[in-house]
Amino acid sequence: MKKLLLMSLLVPLLTACGGDTTSTEEAACDVEPTISVYNAATEETLFNEKSVCLEEGATVLDALEATELDIESVGDGDMTYVTAVDGIEEKSAGQSSGWVYAFNGSPGDEGAGAKEVESTDIIQWRFEEDAISFFE
Repeated sequence: MKKLLLMSLLVPLLTACGGDTTSTEEAACDVEPTISVYNAATEETLFNEKSVCLEEGATVLDALEATELDIESVGDGDMTYVTAVDGIEEKSAGQSSGWVYAFNGSPGDEGAGAKEVESTDIIQWRFEEDAISFFE
């Protein structure tokens, strides 16, 4: 009787353990752009420059989200506008302060949700006291 009881307890346990096997290997990245996040107002680095793993068609916004910093935004898709990163909100360092990004050394020329990235791209998100002058 004890043997039967033990078997009835072990069979479901062993069956549950023998289900789907999940590989510990991560899927290969389609693109791996390099990204950093910097607060120019306080000269503080929030995310040191490193590559992030993204899917084909990923955007500058996807790269920012891959840093796992706390991101706040309005709008969606191509029209997404980043309002805060890691608790640092637009206009918190003056009326013109806000988040901008540089793409391969030049100010971003499209919305963050529209600008697609490749593995060779270098993205720097920056909090600027005068975000408008960043583009001049």
